[in-house]
Amino acid sequence: MRSVLRGLPAVLMLVASLRFWIWRGEAAPTAPVGAAQILTPTPAVRPPSAPGPTVLPPSPAGPTATLLPSPVPPPPAATPTAPPLPPAPPGRYFPESGFSIRDDAFWDYFNARGGVRTFGFPISREFQFLGFPVLFFQRQIMQRWADGSVHTMNLLDPELMPYTRINGSVFPGVDEALKNRTPSVGSPNYAQEVAAFVQQNSPEEWNGLPVRYWTTFRTTVPGSENDPNLGPLMNLEIWGTPTSSPAYDPSNSGFVYERYQRGIMHFDASCACTQGLLLADWFKTILTGQGLPPDLADQARGSRYFQQYNNGRENGLNRPADLPATNIRFAFEREQP
Repeated sequence: MRSVLRGLPAVLMLVASLRFWIWRGEAAPTAPVGAAQILTPTPAVRPPSAPGPTVLPPSPAGPTATLLPSPVPPPPAATPTAPPLPPAPPGRYFPESGFSIRDDAFWDYFNARGGVRTFGFPISREFQFLGFPVLFFQRQIMQRWADGSVHTMNLLDPELMPYTRINGSVFPGVDEALKNRTPSVGSPNYAQEVAAFVQQNSPEEWNGLPVRYWTTFRTTVPGSENDPNLGPLMNLEIWGTPTSSPAYDPSNSGFVYERYQRGIMHFDASCACTQGLLLADWFKTILTGQGLPPDLADQARGSRYFQQYNNGRENGLNRPADLPATNIRFAFEREQP
């Protein structure tokens, strides 16, 4: 009996510790599978545009999720490179602009109508535009017809660039009443009538300023002033007829503009000189979007030519349905000398 009592404390201690051993034996609660395996890089490690890490669902073999590395985005598509051209004929490459005049018809017309003084430098390769081979110059766009003859486009027609604000300058718009008085092409005395119309509406002096618009018109093509019959028609190819009266630039009274079908004459009082604006260069900015000033962009945004140029697309056009019979791919990529 005494030995039983002696062992009783040990038994009681064993019973008291039983709950502790049973509690220690319970499984600890587990987090949902995969919840602790997703690693979230900090913004300093992963830019916001990068995709997050990918986690596969648990495999039947065990609860451990497999962490895959972030997918590597594909490299950007390479910018298409313009095909090399053979060397231009001697004297026909213009390093000032990086382009040449390769076609003989364009070259002959360029030289016969005053060269750089009349057209400025070439600013494109030859390409197909609205069904015709064309070449852009700073002031004009030459177009070669099916019979091989060369003509200049009516750049300021409503179909092309009928705008009045370019890079902060404001030009007169078309005067419809004046336009309606223009002599009709094909009339029996058209050459004489159109020459008289241009002279009447191209003043030599305006508001006391020596704008010399008629002199500028009739002397554009060298030597044309000496031929009273063909001279006006040759200069008409470059300018077309006047479509506005002279007008000050609203922000600069030293600038006076007069609008014609194919160009705008600009009188600058600081040098008392008159010359044509580089309008085809501005039309090029509408096509490419490069160097396009906000005021011109606002006016041209609904145009079918607006920011069409894209060498990564077929025919170089973002919206080819808008410009049928046109391929401007690489048209404005500079040539190698």
